[in-house]
Amino acid sequence: MNLLPTTHDELKRVLAQRIVQFAFRKLDGSLRTAVGTTNLSNVHVDHHPKGVRESSPKVVVYFDIEKKEWRSVSRRVDVFIA
Repeated sequence: MNLLPTTHDELKRVLAQRIVQFAFRKLDGSLRTAVGTTNLSNVHVDHHPKGVRESSPKVVVYFDIEKKEWRSVSRRVDVFIA
């Protein structure tokens, strides 16, 4: 997978549009790859949010397609888009 550095705001924008393959450097220094989205048309209705809550400005929230759970990426780490 070719990884290109990106900004957290760009990752957030692309996640809202489609399913994205991306990676981020975890706080321990290891690289984590993920496939995710925030576009609810790509998330099974069983996993849709139950209410409306603003996420912390310290993270980028996404639905992990592989783990079928909501996850987040700290804005303190580097992010990459495939």
